[in-house]
Amino acid sequence: MPHPPAIPALRPLSRWGWVAVALAPVVVMAAMVVPASRNIAFWDEIDTAIDFIIRLDAGAGWREVVERLFAVNNEHRMVTSRLIFAASYWLTGTVNFHVIGAIGNLCLVGACAILVAAQSGWPRRLRMGVMLAFLMFQLGHFENFFWSGASIDHFQVVTLAVGALAALARGTPGGVALGAALALLATFTLAHGVAVWPVGALLLWQQRRQSHLLAWLGCAAAAAVLFLWGFVFNPANRISEPGLAAAWGIIRYWLSLLGAPLTLGHAAWAPLPGAVLVAGLAWLAARGAIRRQPLAFFAAIYAIAALALVAYGRSAVAGTEINSRYMVLGALAWAMLLVLVLERHSHPRRPLRLLAAATPALAGLAVAAHLHFAPQVETFVAVRDRAASRFAHYGEDGRDFVRLHPRERHADALLRTAAERGLYSLPHVSRRVEFTGTQPNPKVVRHLDELLVNDRAITVGGWAMRRGEVSKRGQVHVVLRSAATTLYFTTVTLPRPDVATAYKEPGWRLAGFRAVIRRDRLPAEDFEVGVLILDGARAELAMTNERLLLASGPTRPERAALE
Repeated sequence: MPHPPAIPALRPLSRWGWVAVALAPVVVMAAMVVPASRNIAFWDEIDTAIDFIIRLDAGAGWREVVERLFAVNNEHRMVTSRLIFAASYWLTGTVNFHVIGAIGNLCLVGACAILVAAQSGWPRRLRMGVMLAFLMFQLGHFENFFWSGASIDHFQVVTLAVGALAALARGTPGGVALGAALALLATFTLAHGVAVWPVGALLLWQQRRQSHLLAWLGCAAAAAVLFLWGFVFNPANRISEPGLAAAWGIIRYWLSLLGAPLTLGHAAWAPLPGAVLVAGLAWLAARGAIRRQPLAFFAAIYAIAALALVAYGRSAVAGTEINSRYMVLGALAWAMLLVLVLERHSHPRRPLRLLAAATPALAGLAVAAHLHFAPQVETFVAVRDRAASRFAHYGEDGRDFVRLHPRERHADALLRTAAERGLYSLPHVSRRVEFTGTQPNPKVVRHLDELLVNDRAITVGGWAMRRGEVSKRGQVHVVLRSAATTLYFTTVTLPRPDVATAYKEPGWRLAGFRAVIRRDRLPAEDFEVGVLILDGARAELAMTNERLLLASGPTRPERAALE
C-alpha cells in the first residue's frame, strides 16, 4: 500500500487547542447522560436481561444457555449483549444498568478512538476527531445515550464493524484474523452487523489482496451459515414483499435514514441530503478517496449498507418515523464523507484551515440537535422514572399512564422473582441525605399535587422552583419535619412544561419532582411536608400546609394526584 505524503507538524498549542475542541461535545454529552443514568430495567431489558439471568440462576443447562444466547429476536441474534448480561451474573450475581449503559456508551467512544488512532499524523487525527465528536456526540442519538437497552447493541455493533475494517486495513494476516473475529461478533450483535462482510470483501478486493480475500470469504460463508441456522422472521414486522412500490418505499426510507442527521430526524426533507451523501461518496471514490483514506471510505460504505438492511426490515413498519437509535449510522457516514472532503481539499501547508471553517457549522448542527431533541430526552427519562417510581410505591406495574413493560403483569412477575432470588431489584427512588445550614425561604414557589400513602411506601410529588432561575435536574429534595426529627430525601426530576407555561417561566421545565419513601424507613411520627432546593452550597427550605400523619399508622386515606 503506498504511503501518504508527509504532513507538516502542528504547533503543540494549536494541537491541544483542537483536542479540546474535539473533547467538548464528548464532555457535554457525559454531563447530560451521567446524572440521568438509573439502574432501572425498562422495556426490552426486562426480557433480554432480567428474564435471562433468572433462567441462568434457575440452573439452565449448557444447551438452554446456548439456545438463549443465539435465539432470534426480531431478525437479530444479540449474542454479545446477552454474553455481557451473563458475565455480569456470573461475576456479581446481578446486573447493573448503570454499568450496561456505560459499556454501551463507551463503545461509541471506542469506535471513534479506533478511527482516530488509525490516522497518520496530527492533522488527519484532528480532522477525524472533530468530525466524529460533533456528529456522534449530540442529542440526535439520545435513545442510545440514555437507554442501555439501545446503546449496548446499537453503539456496540458500530464499534465492532469499525474495528473489523480497521484490522483489515492493516494489511497483515493477523489483521485479517482479528477483523474476522470482530465481524463475527458484529454479526451476532445486530442483524445489520452482517454488512461488514461484503464491505470488508470490497476493501480487500480493492487492495488486490487475493489470499486475504479468499480467507475472508470463507469466514463470511461460515458466519452466514451460523446466522441463518434456525433463522425465522417475526411476522409482526411485516418485511416488505417484492414489488416496485415496496422497492421505492425501501429506497426512500433508506435515503431518509442517511439524511436524518442533517435534518434532525425530519423524514420529509431527509431523502435529499441522503442522496447527496451517496453521490458525494461516489464522486470522491472516482477521485482517489479509496486510496487516500481506505478506512474512512469503507466505514462510510458500511454505514450505508447497514442502513439499507435497516430500511429493508423497518420501512413497512416505521412508515416515515426515523428512530433515534439508527441515526448513529447516518452520522458515521456523514463524518467519514466530510473527512474525505477535507482530505482532498485541505492545503498541505495549512491542513486545518478548512476544518476551522467547518467547525462553526458542525457546532451549530450540534446545538440545533440539542434544542430539538432535548424535550424528547426529558420525556424519555421521565417515562422511565415515572414508571419505576409507581412500581416502587405499589409493587406492581401499570399504576400510571406509563409502564416498565408494555405487557400486562409481565414486569411484575419477573421483577418479583428477581428480587426474591437477590438477582436484581429496582433501586430506591429516594435516598436519605443530610443538610446543615439550610436557610428558610418562604418565597420559593412550591406546590404538592401528590401525597400518596399505603402500607408499602409514601409518595410526595409536585413542583418547586425559585423565580427568575432555571430549574435543574436533581436539585429539589423533600423535607419531612416532625417535633423531634427533620428528614431530607432526594427526588426524581419530572418535566413540567405546563408549569413553565402557566408561570411564564421557560426555565422551569424541570421543576417537577417525585419522592417515593418506603414506610419502614420512616419513624412513626407526624410530619410537616416541605421542599428544599439545593443550588451549589445554597440550600433553601420552604414548608407547605400538607401533613403526613404516621404516629398512629396510616390515618389519611391514599389519594390520587390532584389536578
